[in-house]
Amino acid sequence: HKEWFCQYEKYDGCSVYLGNGEVLTIVGRGKVKLRMKNGMVKTLPGVMHIPGLSRNLISVGVMADAGIIFSCDKDSCKMSRGSMVIARGARRGTLYELLGSTVIPQASGGALVSEKESTDDTSVAMLWHQRLGHIGEKGLSTISTKKLVEGVPECSMGFGFCEHCLYGKQNRVKFKGEGNRATAILDLIYSDVCESPEESLGGSRYFVSFIDDYSRHAWIYFLKRKSEVINKFREFNALVENQFDRRIKVLRTDNG
Repeated sequence: HKEWFCQYEKYDGCSVYLGNGEVLTIVGRGKVKLRMKNGMVKTLPGVMHIPGLSRNLISVGVMADAGIIFSCDKDSCKMSRGSMVIARGARRGTLYELLGSTVIPQASGGALVSEKESTDDTSVAMLWHQRLGHIGEKGLSTISTKKLVEGVPECSMGFGFCEHCLYGKQNRVKFKGEGNRATAILDLIYSDVCESPEESLGGSRYFVSFIDDYSRHAWIYFLKRKSEVINKFREFNALVENQFDRRIKVLRTDNG
């Protein structure tokens, strides 16, 4: 069906050999868009236009080259990339029919045509997947089969793609290296000045903090004006150097 292609070019000089020895000519190639039952749109690249074919076929070998894993059993199949299931199929005779997808043809501006609408309860499974704290497909199937939760229907438990699961399971890349921690008290002091939306009973609107990196001990001084910071630092400096008989080596601020 040429009208199914969202991107198309003529392709001459190649043929396809069928199992019965018949030879069919490839007349074009391009991209076809599929709308999955969960609303996501998938684009199939490298689609060959062969008008003589009686069925639309997806090559397992081409999918494998694209990093997609195809697995099947007696009655069904699924295509996945990593932990994400991209599509599912049901066995029809000797072939597996893609479920829950419709073609978005170029000619009709996005109308849904041709592919058979899936009869499985993907939307119901997705609803219970969300209700049960985004449980996995295997766990949801077990709950349904063993009737562990009242109200879970006996249906196909494939709920397809869940965006929230994908984002929730992503790992943050570890920062390269770690900062050096102080090895003794007063080797490194952090300081910051903060403003309060309300005045204290003593009339202060600001405070300055001094935190020792080694001990994590904090000292707080209240300020009526920011200009008092330098005097509070001198007061703090005299206090800790006398108390610990050591000198402050590094004072780190945000330049405020």
